[in-house]
Amino acid sequence: MSFQSFVANLILRWQFKKAGKGPIDVKFARNKVNKLADRYPPPPKDVKHTPVPANPAKGLCAAEWLSVANPQRTVLYFHGGGYFFCGLTTHRPTCAYLARSGQARVLSVDYRMAPENRFPAAVEDAVAWWKELLAQGTRPEQVVFAGDSAGGGLALACLLAAKAQGLPLPAGALLYSPWTDLSCSGETMRTLADVDVMFNPEALPEAASFYVTPQDLKNPLASPLFGDLTGLPEMLVMASNHEILLSDSIRLVDKARQQGVKIEFIRRDKLPHVWPTMVMLPEARRDLKLSGEFVARVTRG
Repeated sequence: MSFQSFVANLILRWQFKKAGKGPIDVKFARNKVNKLADRYPPPPKDVKHTPVPANPAKGLCAAEWLSVANPQRTVLYFHGGGYFFCGLTTHRPTCAYLARSGQARVLSVDYRMAPENRFPAAVEDAVAWWKELLAQGTRPEQVVFAGDSAGGGLALACLLAAKAQGLPLPAGALLYSPWTDLSCSGETMRTLADVDVMFNPEALPEAASFYVTPQDLKNPLASPLFGDLTGLPEMLVMASNHEILLSDSIRLVDKARQQGVKIEFIRRDKLPHVWPTMVMLPEARRDLKLSGEFVARVTRG
């Protein structure tokens, strides 16, 4: 573990986990991450940033492109944040880095969030953008879906919804610590509660309640772990051995393999949840490079 990650773990445990005890204050959480994002530097000069306004006539939410000069492939990215916070600005550095490492154009989607917009709003927005890319002539074999935490779950939900609707599927999926089970039944929710530097276990069921009703906690489009994964494209999953959502990745990988999905699983020690989105960390840059290599490999066909 790098010195930067050691410090990041201390800061997260003090400022995120400790401050996160008690009921979730949605407005406070949003303001806090947005203020942090305001300090981020702009994308590097070799990555073009292009905002895309919402298009209600087409059912499209706002989004933005982060693209290298001559992209060879497309990444459709869904940000994390428990379905209720974070957004385009918080994940812009990650998407810019992924664009460079994968020699790609990355479309980051500003899907509707809870509690104002409950399930299945986010899935509808994800699928609408996939349909739009296809309508624009984007070749599905040149696309990878990607996302972190809730966004990783949303990427999987979009795959399941696309399969159910008979739409073409992309070449692959890239998932960072995906939240695949909104019923929060994984054993590491309990066994890793103390070592996780970001989350208190009781916060995740509360966040899930903002997005879904109790009846939909195991709906595959909300909790893809409970879906039929047969026929889904190749995946790369990354998760930390010290996060309470580890079981969500372990069970997803096991089920995917049982159902014939080719999947690579990278587990890291002593790193925080969704560390690849923390581009100031050497480990994040290393794994974003690996992510770019995966994106390039699966889209070469």
